[in-house]
Amino acid sequence: MLDIKENEPLAKHSTFGVGGNALFGIAAHTVAELQEAITFADEKKLPWRVLGGGSNLLVSDVGFPGVIIWYQNRDLLIEGNAVIAGAGAITAAVAGASVRAGLTGFEWGAGVPGTIGGAVHGNAGATGGEMKDSVVSVSVLENGEVKKYSAAECKFGYRDSVFKNLPHAIILSATLQLAHAADAAGPVAKMREVLEYRIKTQPKGVPSSGCTFKNVEIEERAVPQLRAFGVPENFLAAHRVPAGWLIEKANLKGAVQGGAKISEVHGNFMVTAPGATAADIAALIDLAKEKVAAQFGVQLHEEITRLNI
Repeated sequence: MLDIKENEPLAKHSTFGVGGNALFGIAAHTVAELQEAITFADEKKLPWRVLGGGSNLLVSDVGFPGVIIWYQNRDLLIEGNAVIAGAGAITAAVAGASVRAGLTGFEWGAGVPGTIGGAVHGNAGATGGEMKDSVVSVSVLENGEVKKYSAAECKFGYRDSVFKNLPHAIILSATLQLAHAADAAGPVAKMREVLEYRIKTQPKGVPSSGCTFKNVEIEERAVPQLRAFGVPENFLAAHRVPAGWLIEKANLKGAVQGGAKISEVHGNFMVTAPGATAADIAALIDLAKEKVAAQFGVQLHEEITRLNI
């Protein structure tokens, strides 16, 4: 029987630690429970959304006027060089398991918060790796049927996938194709490097939600102008400028709005203190967009997902 909770606080399900309540919250552990939860929402004529681990998520202070469902299947199976992970599996845990199995190619996942379902949904990435590099297929519940999407059908883009435009296509699991490492010590060392880099470059011990903005992809015609603004040549050559660098150069590190702040450690991270609100974070997002556009003539685009805000 489903465990249905009324007025479920969404702040405790978001790594920002802010947001109001959902009318109902349901944790589903099987496809049958997932279908039952959707039926519950439909019968009550309420909107519903499936959420993952709550990273890269900004929930409105007024909450969500419907049903929030968490699909918590954390099954993990490794067969040869294939890793099959349930959507609720913690991304960092999947990375650790693959390394212990002597596989390479997903070490970067140790530095990514949240779940595999969320990582597929947003084509998460870190330290040069992205989900699209490893995913070969994704199992999805769509219109009551279980379907399989190939990697091509997922239409992965920079922090994007087809699932961002299919809110009711629920990711059930993902199959990753990795490689056997020639030396088992190699993946261990590589994962350690990922974790050490994360510790050095990202805020620690405070609520955050990962990177707030996508890095800015630039066209060739914009290069001369950005060069004149002092954008480093390596960024221009890659046609991608880190959002954190732009925010730092706009002198916004440490900017405060209510209980929210742009981290002094990394310009693309926003952190919260007790009493922070979603409105505080949204105001900082608007400030960063405004200042970067005024100084560099480029637009920042959010990497986070907004819920009812």
